[in-house]
Amino acid sequence: MKPDSDKKPGAPTIKDVAERACVGVGTVSRVLNGGNVSARASLRVEQAIRELGYSPNSSARRLRTGRSGTIGFCTRDITNPLFSVMARAIQDRLEEDGFMLLVSNAFDDPVREREMVRRFIDQSVDGLILGPSTEDAGQIVEQATAQGIPVVVLDREAPEPAVRVMSEHIVGMQDATRYLLDLGHRDIALSTISSAHLAGRNRVEGFRRAFAERGMAAPEHRIIQGDFTRDFAQKAARHLLLGPNPPTALICGATPILLGTLPVIHAAELSIPGDLSLVSCDDIDVTQLYRPAITVVRRDIHEIGRIAAQAVVELVDGTDMPEHTSFSISTELVVRNSCAPPETLRGPQGRAN
Repeated sequence: MKPDSDKKPGAPTIKDVAERACVGVGTVSRVLNGGNVSARASLRVEQAIRELGYSPNSSARRLRTGRSGTIGFCTRDITNPLFSVMARAIQDRLEEDGFMLLVSNAFDDPVREREMVRRFIDQSVDGLILGPSTEDAGQIVEQATAQGIPVVVLDREAPEPAVRVMSEHIVGMQDATRYLLDLGHRDIALSTISSAHLAGRNRVEGFRRAFAERGMAAPEHRIIQGDFTRDFAQKAARHLLLGPNPPTALICGATPILLGTLPVIHAAELSIPGDLSLVSCDDIDVTQLYRPAITVVRRDIHEIGRIAAQAVVELVDGTDMPEHTSFSISTELVVRNSCAPPETLRGPQGRAN
């Protein structure tokens, strides 16, 4: 029996697509790789791809174009709401240019981070977006750039030739601290991440500057820094809030810090802002849905992801960027209902500032 000539064994090939669309193989290739093709031919090719269920072979595409069509994103922990929003924004922007996003979690472990970058390199990614676990990003940047892979670094003083996307943490913390000072608070605590991170250093600097502007010294004993974890935040909150002389206001200098602090506030049955004025850095669902809604230092996380993705696409495409290229992300203070003047605080002894 003669086999049906319309049926081909195995997965459909680029030649099958060309035959179904009545175009040449070169036309199909240009459609797949974003080349210049007439709208009519492009529609026929796309229809043929759908009908046949054709999936381009990534290895073959790499040989043809010199690209894998993938971008690696090494982040701290994708379960952090900020990083999940950022990853979505990165993916949306990359897909506009036909790139696929690969995500890996370093969990603030520099050794794991280097291993993840090595694996990305082994996967022949076209570019990398990195949120290094420590300020010393030089080794992992060098790891990638030595292989000709362009790098975009988030919130780190990364060495050349990496492009940086930086947030204005000093300004944001100054605004938050000024706001509390304007309400009359003087005993203000700051719980934030370690000075090993640029964000941690900058937030402490902004806190101190706001006091210095008023001719006052910042309460150094109220500044607590540690790991980017809820466990650290809980320990810090217990130390600050459950002692005999708690502060009248608290600034949480990172999302995990807030998420670790809130259970301590609840367990101690503290009222916000009746017993404590509360401010946090970065705006997430919790800060908006908590009652009362929490005053925050907001930055556009989606925009950070979009800019990082745009920059890495341009680098992959060979766009020259000046040395020390750095994109700045502004912050804004969003005032809600979690703060009040200190004289309204109830506290254990009806304390006032």
